[in-house]
Amino acid sequence: MDLKNLFSKKKGDGTDQPKTFKSYLPIIFIFLILIIAICLHFFLVSPKFKEQQVMIDDMYYKLSEIDNMNSQITGLEKDVDELTLAREVKFNLFVSEQEVEDLYQLISFTALRNKLKVKRLIRGEEQAIRENVPAGQDVTSIPPDYFKIFVEYDIEGKFPDYLKLKQEIAKLDKLIVFEKEDVKTTESGTILAAVKISLVRMPTR
Repeated sequence: MDLKNLFSKKKGDGTDQPKTFKSYLPIIFIFLILIIAICLHFFLVSPKFKEQQVMIDDMYYKLSEIDNMNSQITGLEKDVDELTLAREVKFNLFVSEQEVEDLYQLISFTALRNKLKVKRLIRGEEQAIRENVPAGQDVTSIPPDYFKIFVEYDIEGKFPDYLKLKQEIAKLDKLIVFEKEDVKTTESGTILAAVKISLVRMPTR
């Protein structure tokens, strides 16, 4: 057997065929699919993700702003409550006309209960009070902030009993100022007190 012929036949039996365009079609098709997928990602999917991320960031920002606003609202509500309470406390310090009359009765009844003699009990002048008046401005053109009502009374009796009357007046939940208090001892051993107090009244709007 001729070995040369055998090897020559082996070489001649090779199945390699020349490559054609159809042979590359699967590769081209896969490459096109990859390009289309990349284009879809960059031009469709990625913008959507970015848009959603912007919306998510905006949502978190708004939630943070809402939390800040809620905190501010809570603080403002607390301030309003404190101002309302302060206004109510301040308003309660003022007296009405009826409360001035009630003060007369308190002085009379307390003096009687403590065996004190009311020598005199009158309502004095009423003074308009204006605060923070600009310099050079006509005072009469500015509405008063409040009025001071003066009450004057003379009391005679024992000093401890007089102190009880004074304490009764001081216990009132009104702004009462002892403007004048002149206490003298009489020959009989009692005291004679000449007192002038002031109360405040809101102006009539």
